[in-house]
Amino acid sequence: MEIRKYQQVLCVYPYRRELNHAGFFPPLGLEFIAAAVRPHVQELDIVDMRKEAGRTKDFLRPETDMVCFSVNWDRDAQFIGEEILSVGAGIFTVVGGRYATEAPERWLVDYPNVDVVIRGDGEEAMEEVCQGVPLEEISGISFRKDGRIFHNPNRKLDQVREDLYPDRRLRRYTYEITIEDVNVGMQVDTLSSSRGCPFNCTFCSFNRNPWGEKRKWSARSPESVVAELDQIKADIVAFTDDLFTFDMDRVARICDLILARGIRKKYVINARLEIARRPDVLRKMERAGFAVLLLGVESTQDKTLRSMRKGFDIARIREYCKVLSKSSMILHGYFILGNIGETVEEMRQISSFAQELGLDSISLSTLHVSPYSGLDELVSNNPGYHIAPNGKIYSDHCSVQELRQLRRQIYRDFFTFNQILRIVRKWVRNGALNILPVLLIRGPKLAWRMAKQARKRKRRRAERKARRASLV
Repeated sequence: MEIRKYQQVLCVYPYRRELNHAGFFPPLGLEFIAAAVRPHVQELDIVDMRKEAGRTKDFLRPETDMVCFSVNWDRDAQFIGEEILSVGAGIFTVVGGRYATEAPERWLVDYPNVDVVIRGDGEEAMEEVCQGVPLEEISGISFRKDGRIFHNPNRKLDQVREDLYPDRRLRRYTYEITIEDVNVGMQVDTLSSSRGCPFNCTFCSFNRNPWGEKRKWSARSPESVVAELDQIKADIVAFTDDLFTFDMDRVARICDLILARGIRKKYVINARLEIARRPDVLRKMERAGFAVLLLGVESTQDKTLRSMRKGFDIARIREYCKVLSKSSMILHGYFILGNIGETVEEMRQISSFAQELGLDSISLSTLHVSPYSGLDELVSNNPGYHIAPNGKIYSDHCSVQELRQLRRQIYRDFFTFNQILRIVRKWVRNGALNILPVLLIRGPKLAWRMAKQARKRKRRRAERKARRASLV
C-alpha cells in the first residue's frame, strides 16, 4: 500500500441557496471530511459557494489533485451539475453527502469525471482513500474503474470518534444569523456531539441512513465535546445531534465542564419531552447556557401518537410541558400536518394545544415520503391518501394546497401579538439573543424586508388564485 501525499485538495459546498430564510450554517459534514483529509495534504481549501460570487473552477490551482463535493439536498441541481463537470480530467473527484448516497450510480453515470461516490459517513473512507488503500477494499464507496462501475459493501457504522472534528481555522468565512436576507449581526456555529437515534418513530427517515440501515445512538465523551466548544468563537452554537438529550447524565457532565471552564455561549439542541423527568439537569442546562429546546410533539391526537410509536400520549405531553414551561429555555415545538387518519378540525387544534402547553414557538411540516421511511407502504394501506410527485402526502379530504392554507392559518392563530411578546421576554430573560441592539439597530430594516416579502407572497397567492379561477 503506497501512501500518497496530495498537493492541494479543494472541498466544495456547491449550493447558492440556503434551505430557508433563517440564515447560513456552516457545511459541517464537509468540514468533517476536510478534517479527515487534512493530515494527508499539503494545502487544503474549503469553499462555500453560498458565500462566493465565483465558481468552483476559480479555486482550482495547477497543483490541485483532488476535489470533494458535498451534495446533501435535491436543489440547485443544474448549478451542482455544472460545478462538478467544471473539474477537469486528471483531478481525482469525489462526491458525497446524503443526497448523493441515495443514488450513487447516477453520479458516476451522469458525471464521467467523478471517480468515487462516498455513501453515508465519509470520514473513514476518505482517510483510506488518502492512505492509498485500493478502492476495491474500501467499504462504503462506489467507484469507476476501467470503464465499469463498482459498488462496495456498506461500511459498518462504528462508534463516533473522539479525535475528529472540524478545524475552524480553515474557514474562509464567518456565519451569522440572517432573517429575510437581513444580517442580525450574531455569529452562529454548529457542533455534532452524537450521531444516530435510539427511537423508532414511524414517520422518521433520519433515524436511518440513505440505504435503509438504522444507526444506533453513538456519542462523543463530554470532555471531547467541551474541548471543541472551547475552540468556537460564535456566541450561538446549534447542536446537530438527532437527539442531544438521550443520556441526561452525559448532558449533566457537559454542563459541569462548560461551567468549570467558564465558557459563555448559548446553545440550541434537539430534545425529547422526557427530559422533564430530570429537573436537576434542566437547572444545570440553564446555568450552562442552553437556551432553546427543539421538541418533537408532532400531533394533538393520541391515535396518531400511538401509530407513530412516539412513546407518550397527550396526558404525558401535558405533564412534561407543565415542568418544561417553568424553564427559562425557549420551547420550540414541531408538529406534523396531514398525519394519516387526522381530520382538518383535529389539525386546527395545533395552535390552541401548543399555547396550552406553554410552547414559545412552533414549526409545521407535512408528511413527506423518503427512502426507507415506510410511509409509502402506510399510504398504500390507507384508501384516500396519495403521494404527490414531490413526495408530499395528501388526502381526498385535504389537498396539498389546502394543507398549505391550513399551515398559514395555524401560524396566524398561534403567533399572536401576545405570543410574540412572550418570545421576546424570554429571549431577554435567558439571554438567548441580545435582542435590544438587534431591535434598535437592525429592527427597521428587518421589519421593512419582512413586510416586503409578505406583500410578495400575498401577490403570488392572488396570482395563483386568479389562474385557477380562469381554468374553471
